[in-house]
Amino acid sequence: MKINVIGGGAIGLLTAAKLGRIHDVRLLARTREQSEEIAVKGLHIGDEVIVVETLPSTDWRALGQADVWIVCVKQYDLPPIWEKLKLHAKAAVVFLQNGMNHTDFLQEEDFDYPIIVGSVEHGAIRIDSHTVEHTGEAAIRLADLTGNYAEVLVNQLHKPDFPILFEQDWRLMLGTKLIANAVINPLTAIYQVKNGELLEHSAFEKIAEVLCKEAADALGLEEEQQWANVRRIIYATKANLSSMHRDIQAGRLTEIESISGYVRNHAKQAVPYTDFVYYSILGLTKQQERTNQ
Repeated sequence: MKINVIGGGAIGLLTAAKLGRIHDVRLLARTREQSEEIAVKGLHIGDEVIVVETLPSTDWRALGQADVWIVCVKQYDLPPIWEKLKLHAKAAVVFLQNGMNHTDFLQEEDFDYPIIVGSVEHGAIRIDSHTVEHTGEAAIRLADLTGNYAEVLVNQLHKPDFPILFEQDWRLMLGTKLIANAVINPLTAIYQVKNGELLEHSAFEKIAEVLCKEAADALGLEEEQQWANVRRIIYATKANLSSMHRDIQAGRLTEIESISGYVRNHAKQAVPYTDFVYYSILGLTKQQERTNQ
């Protein structure tokens, strides 16, 4: 297949590298410097070096058409990317983002091609512009937002060493991941702890459970099942630093708007714990910006 991958972050590099072993992959990187470095050195993942065609984000027209587009940018970078995609894409588009804000505006649009949303369960850290560390092997799950193409695509892309799985219910799929993110990401960033410490201290665990309840209620999902899933993920990733924790440490923007912000926007009743972590992360981000100036 011809696949255009948009985004040179950890998930974009991981996706381009894994799919590039078999398929014809073109990667749209953020900068010309990144695209040139990948062109010279290839994509590095573990001991593997995968060669993929790479272009900077200014060269949309040079990408050409593909059988599928896979968008791996952060939520806050998505709106301008989507405006360009509407002009260029003529085939299925897959969105691999944390949070769910994109589902709101995508459902308001009209397309001639399928829109697929995905949930990435892998752990990945970008080491440099051409190297990604695969910190946790899991799966990518895909579901149809519009159209009826996700299962066909899964059958074309799935490989045992890079599983891509089909899900019937996009709301349940994305909602389940969002609830875990709404609990783990802000709390670990605020308390500056690894994921596992949220269950090692009764006070942290109590706050985590209430955050889970608020998010589950807002999304209309069953609280007990979601709390069991959150606990499972915390145990499975207990030694990890969450992406939001790393973002705060590095002085980067976080995805709090598309995670806790989505819960706040869709809640039918007060969500005081979610409000607290939402505004806390906004405050920490501003504080870190001043520190880095």
